[in-house]
Amino acid sequence: MEAPNDPHKLTKIRKGIGAEMLFLLLLPLLFASSLQAQEVFLEEGEHTGALISQEKLAFQVGPIKPGQTLQVVCSPLWSADQVGRVDWTLEDAAGNKLRAASQTNPDTNSLSLEWTSNSEPKPESYIVQIQASGGSPGEALGEYSFFTLFRDQNDGGSGTDAPESFEKALLLPAQDPGIYTFGDCFLSGTADLYDLYKIQIKPNYSLNFEALPVQWKGSPKGRVTWEFLNKSYKILKKGQSSPEQSTPFGIRVFHPLVRSGEKTGLYYFLVKIEGDASLFYSLHLEIKKGQ
Repeated sequence: MEAPNDPHKLTKIRKGIGAEMLFLLLLPLLFASSLQAQEVFLEEGEHTGALISQEKLAFQVGPIKPGQTLQVVCSPLWSADQVGRVDWTLEDAAGNKLRAASQTNPDTNSLSLEWTSNSEPKPESYIVQIQASGGSPGEALGEYSFFTLFRDQNDGGSGTDAPESFEKALLLPAQDPGIYTFGDCFLSGTADLYDLYKIQIKPNYSLNFEALPVQWKGSPKGRVTWEFLNKSYKILKKGQSSPEQSTPFGIRVFHPLVRSGEKTGLYYFLVKIEGDASLFYSLHLEIKKGQ
């Protein structure tokens, strides 16, 4: 992908006493202008440009699909041995700070800013902000380089994020006898705090249900809560898992024949995460006729 146009080129001023005086008069205006963030819509890929001391850049990334994770991999390329610093900030479209990090010359190691939206999606777009400092105002410190990467979710095999409300709960496609596995479910302590599923069971059928933590990322203090509920939202079983204790959650239910005959049983499964962490988890369902 081609790098975006550099918005920071200053008009060259011809040599001479008059030109120097003009530059001194315009310098405060140029400096104030350099602090204004310039929004440019970016797609997935690599983006590069000049790091100019005391200048601030803001690139808008989006729109974001429901439940999509944005990862921004940031790297500076310094041009001199002098002191230089670059601050990276990831914000939502309203300007709320989500992630922030900084690097100082000669640090060129890549760092990552990551955030996951929910099913709305919220946030629906992001702003990557870059602030360079060190040296004289307007001095070139080097170049910035960052990659924007997007990852979709696949909760319950849906290809997207499971909703956050009982009214919109994701129906798992599992009613007939058999074994069903959904291995790529995901939630994050950013905006994707909840996943809600619903399960339908035919009369005189039983369900063996298990949720298994697969891969934790982020804070070791993260925690996930599992709840299995009936159609009246009454909790039938509740459990918790953490990075230190990735305990599977399981329950067995039987939906008996009722007077109305073929009335299907409805159940809900709620997953909630706490802490600055994310989790890949899998769901396993075994449906049998009878108990």
